[in-house]
Amino acid sequence: MSAQGLPAHILALFTPRPPPQHLPPLVKKKIIKMHGAADFVDFLPAETPPERDEWETPLQRKARRQREKLERHREELKEAAANYDPHKDENAVGDPFKTLFVARISYDTTEKKLKREFEVFGVIKKARMVYDQKGKPRGYAFVEYEHERDLKNAYKQGDGKKIDGRRVMVDVERGRTVEGWLPRRLGGGRGPGRQGKPSKKKAKLLALQEKNDKAKKEESKDKDKDRDRDRDRDRDRDDKEKPREREKDKEKEKPSLKDKEKEKDTKEKEKEKPKEKDKEKEKEKEKTRAKDDDKEKVKEKDRKGDNKKRDRSRSRDRDDKKAKKARD
Repeated sequence: MSAQGLPAHILALFTPRPPPQHLPPLVKKKIIKMHGAADFVDFLPAETPPERDEWETPLQRKARRQREKLERHREELKEAAANYDPHKDENAVGDPFKTLFVARISYDTTEKKLKREFEVFGVIKKARMVYDQKGKPRGYAFVEYEHERDLKNAYKQGDGKKIDGRRVMVDVERGRTVEGWLPRRLGGGRGPGRQGKPSKKKAKLLALQEKNDKAKKEESKDKDKDRDRDRDRDRDRDDKEKPREREKDKEKEKPSLKDKEKEKDTKEKEKEKPKEKDKEKEKEKEKTRAKDDDKEKVKEKDRKGDNKKRDRSRSRDRDDKKAKKARD
């Protein structure tokens, strides 16, 4: 059968496949023989290797630099504190027991204005503002009075005075009057300074807080007392209940009359069980006998009924024969 006349899409199914692609033959590569490291041990150096350098991460480097900087700063502070001597300071001139220290000054305040503000308390001999190396004010100054009583008045009344919008802090000069005292830049200082009386609101709040704290403490004490009482009561109860429980356990261990009676009843019942079984067996035998007797009676009745039927049939046959003879 020819495929001519078939449509093109069907003829395409019968077209031969293209020839297979020609590939070069496989070439076997030479297998490299592998040897162990034992053959090369003789060539290795016998000396101990050098110690490995520890690698430092960026975070560790940063922490190390900060640590070194802090240690350097502490050493510098120790040296500066050991070499600190305010009596040798060229700028510290005048009587230290008549000099007033003024801190927290506004940077806009001048020496003239500061002198004018503190002249209220007495005659000022000299007022010196402290500046840094660039010429900017450091925020504190020293005021020297001619009389010591003026210094005392300024110390009592000048603390918290408002100058150019800032409240200044006042103290006596401690560098030359107190032994072993160090300024704040060397790790010393006097702390927060004098604290004035709190306002009415703050005083009320503090009083309320104290009352609340006292009330909480009393409540905690009462609770502790109640707990101790409860514990003591529980212990007393336990001590009283323990002998009772022991007596109850002993009573439980002793066999009571009821238990004895129960044991007797159980033993008697166990003895009577075989007798009851025998009685039941005898009853079953009697029942089977009665059934057998009933069956025999029924059989006898059936026999009698059959005999009667036979007699009747015989008498009928005789009567029939007699009637035939009479007819004949």
